[in-house]
Amino acid sequence: MCLSIPYQIKKISGQKATVNSYKKKNRIIDLNILPKVKVGDWVLVLNNFAVNKISASEAKQIINLYKYE
Repeated sequence: MCLSIPYQIKKISGQKATVNSYKKKNRIIDLNILPKVKVGDWVLVLNNFAVNKISASEAKQIINLYKYE
């Protein structure tokens, strides 16, 4: 089973983005699967690929669940 983690996009350069989450900062991900995102968007990341755009409230709910691990 694989889990995707919510990250917020901080910077975009071509098809790469710098993202932050509640534990990891300044991670580089690939946007080839999900090219129509912008700085400030929240995305679910799996294996260094953005796979789905989500709302900020959805991201916060997921992050709160992970904090109980």
